[in-house]
Amino acid sequence: MAKGQLEQIRESARGIEYWRLLSLYWLSIDHIEQALLIHKEALIEFPDDDFLLNNYGVLLGQKEHWKEACESFKKAYQNGVSKRQSVSVNLSRCAIRQNDVNLAKIYLKQAKEIDDLPLIGLMTELNLVLIQGNKDKARLIFNNIQANEKNVRKSGYFDEYNCLSRHLTAREIDPTLYPSASNFTCLNNSRY
Repeated sequence: MAKGQLEQIRESARGIEYWRLLSLYWLSIDHIEQALLIHKEALIEFPDDDFLLNNYGVLLGQKEHWKEACESFKKAYQNGVSKRQSVSVNLSRCAIRQNDVNLAKIYLKQAKEIDDLPLIGLMTELNLVLIQGNKDKARLIFNNIQANEKNVRKSGYFDEYNCLSRHLTAREIDPTLYPSASNFTCLNNSRY
């Protein structure tokens, strides 16, 4: 129904709001190739729009084009009039993928300054804290995520959640296996 409403908008009246709504529509359905084409078209019209760039990066990540996704997030970050929490979280995830823990912490801190972390932000923080070897903080974050487990099960991050759960449990059961920081990550099974 939403797409039908958008299609009724005259081409000459299709401004940034139209493209942003279309972007959200294509992110919500499972047609990545078509969604990428729509985003490329939108970015021709509005090449510096941080909202479109962030969503385009998410789609690139779904295709496991990590380098291009991170470049899109960086461009969104640089072009944003105000900082978007989702962009900061996505950049933190990029930094984790590139084994740059310090940069990941900086972006995650910026995301936290904007608002409470959403599910993807909490999972990013849990990845980061486990990499740093802080089991106590990891347990607190995991408990916070578990409080919304029903939402986790419905999200595209359930595999990441299970991976994080296994790693945390293993560290708590046998601390000698993970005495300090490591370079593991649960992002490989993630939607982005």
